[in-house]
Amino acid sequence: MDIVVTIPKNEYENDDRETAVFDQGGYEQFWQLSRRPKNLNIGDRVYFVKNRRIESSMGVKRIEEKTTASCDVTNRNWSGCLIFMDDLRQEYIPNIKGFQGFHYRWW
Repeated sequence: MDIVVTIPKNEYENDDRETAVFDQGGYEQFWQLSRRPKNLNIGDRVYFVKNRRIESSMGVKRIEEKTTASCDVTNRNWSGCLIFMDDLRQEYIPNIKGFQGFHYRWW
């Protein structure tokens, strides 16, 4: 089942940089959560809220629990449940209020 997450405002610039690097190829993107969404499976999509709308989505390639990965763009380490993704798509679903954690897709 697809999930929806919010990109924090203080991460917008990093998100733009990461997307530019991802678009060049040879990299994978991941998202960190504190726990695995039990209904999220390989092939599902993660939708991203940014600027009060769903701006993009990516397909889930793999899910690793209790692991750590380093972001090559920001040089930061992330630990927990990491969702590795590809197949970036632009979306436009307006009027979405941001939130912490994740929600299952409601539409």
